[in-house]
Amino acid sequence: MGTAIGLKLKERGYRVLGSAKTVRSLERARGLGLEAYLDNAQVASKSDVIILSVKPYDFPQISLKTEKPVISFMAGVPLSSLSAVSARPFRAMTNIALSAVAVAGEYDDALDAFLRDLSPRVWWVDERLMDPLTVVIGSGPAIVAELMRHFVAASVNVGVPWDVAREIVEGLFASTPRLVKELGYEGLMERIATPGGTTIKALVEASRAEAVLAKAVEKAVARASSIANSLKRSVE
Repeated sequence: MGTAIGLKLKERGYRVLGSAKTVRSLERARGLGLEAYLDNAQVASKSDVIILSVKPYDFPQISLKTEKPVISFMAGVPLSSLSAVSARPFRAMTNIALSAVAVAGEYDDALDAFLRDLSPRVWWVDERLMDPLTVVIGSGPAIVAELMRHFVAASVNVGVPWDVAREIVEGLFASTPRLVKELGYEGLMERIATPGGTTIKALVEASRAEAVLAKAVEKAVARASSIANSLKRSVE
């Protein structure tokens, strides 16, 4: 995710400096056209805004203390822990598509504009929503991809060739949001599903998937919360 953020900001005209943990990561970042170093302090001293996008369990090893704004894209790391590295901490989450950003912390006009250069959708929220939004936003592309994969497999199961099934499903997932925006979820279903027809039969059978998806998201949120609790104990 850090690479995606860096490349997007570079595309928007920002000077992006990155800190790499290994020489291999350093070379990879430079190969993508990013300005990268092995020294965190050097990067922090030259930056106006500091973005943390590392594995949450690497956070305790980060040596940083600054008055500059620090935006963390680490899953589960609370503002209370981030305040140890910055007087202006912000806890955020996006995904590799940068389709949305959720951020918790004291609202700041300049940082809001900065984040909107990163993503078209930015929500400032209470921190209690960050664990759920970490799953919905951060894990969202993988969850949707899994749903698409199952839809493709289900199509193949009834005789549709693999390549045709993939192309159709990709088109459906790309075009359906526009229809939902126009008609609403129920309106779209009523427009397509006729009494006793094939669509309503599929919808009745597929309704079981709602409970499975709800449970999957619930468990993922619990995992994000457990990461936060573990980090609190390690910092203490």
